[in-house]
Amino acid sequence: MSESTEDVIVLPWWRNPISALLICLVILLTGVGIGSFMTQSSSEFAHNSSDVGFLQDMRIHHEQAVTMAVVYLGASPQGNVTLRTIAREIMLEQSTEAGRMVQMLRMFNESETNETDQVMSWMGTPLPLSRMPGYASDEELDTLYTARNSEADKIFSTLMIAHHKGGIHMAEHASMHGRNNEVRALANAIIHAQQSEVTELTKLASL
Repeated sequence: MSESTEDVIVLPWWRNPISALLICLVILLTGVGIGSFMTQSSSEFAHNSSDVGFLQDMRIHHEQAVTMAVVYLGASPQGNVTLRTIAREIMLEQSTEAGRMVQMLRMFNESETNETDQVMSWMGTPLPLSRMPGYASDEELDTLYTARNSEADKIFSTLMIAHHKGGIHMAEHASMHGRNNEVRALANAIIHAQQSEVTELTKLASL
């Protein structure tokens, strides 16, 4: 017994409608993915002079805060317990933030340090480093170094309040004028943390 069968035509895979649809879908999803990656990458690296200047100058500012905290902890081993806790937090947090600032400057392919003889040019108010708001002078650091216990408590609180207020001033400008999302987020975090510490330090200074 024999049956007549019709020949079944099998199309090449690239001419199969289903295959063509899947290819188009893959291309579309790949394109979206690449576009998203490129957008994210360009956004991550996008920056302006405010971002760079803030990172460079705030790094210097942070490093002095860490120095003051170290000097104070050595000068006041029997000082105010809360104040010593704040000093330790400043050492940890500002050292970590300064390291992140260096990482971001490298990511932006910018110098890790301000190579000019002035700071805050990015804010339109260029000043020598010695006049940076809140930046302690060598004489003030020497006074802290030679002070002991309750006297050191008072000097550290006074210097750090001024130091934080100067840092907040710079961070507010970077938050408003910076282009990079992470830099602005860091600036806002600094504003919040240092405003809280100023409040606490002011209370302690009045005791």
